[in-house]
Amino acid sequence: MNDNTLFARIDRIAGLAWGVHTPFWEYIQRIPDGLVAVHNGAKILESGATFFPLDAASATAHELRFVGDLEFRGHNGMMAVTVQQPWLQCHGERWQLTIVDPFEPGSRMPIVDIELHDEATGTARLTESGTDLFMGNYNEGTLFDPVRIVWAEKDQDS
Repeated sequence: MNDNTLFARIDRIAGLAWGVHTPFWEYIQRIPDGLVAVHNGAKILESGATFFPLDAASATAHELRFVGDLEFRGHNGMMAVTVQQPWLQCHGERWQLTIVDPFEPGSRMPIVDIELHDEATGTARLTESGTDLFMGNYNEGTLFDPVRIVWAEKDQDS
């Protein structure tokens, strides 16, 4: 899906649901001081995915901006991964999910390439820069959890 048809109904989009990477979640849960926290409007859904609300005022024809943060911490603070303010952006015919770049203030980091299948779901694969976010533990192209656009008229709790 490489057109912007999903933006034709932007007023009906509630947000983005994304589980990030299930094996990473499982790893965090196994370590003694593992922490998963949400901030700034994000919430963890019953499905285990994190819901990031749409920032409708700043959405454009080529990007959906979402608010909220998902934080992973462990190993006495030596491991920290934060998915902050994810945006779904279209670059030509390519979609990416970007976050606030934790290594370069004021920039955005593309962490997964998205292949949209329909108006609601897309396959996510780790980008080269995304490997840095996960400290090189996953290779570029690793399949991450699918992204899902949550429509306002549908249940946001799944």
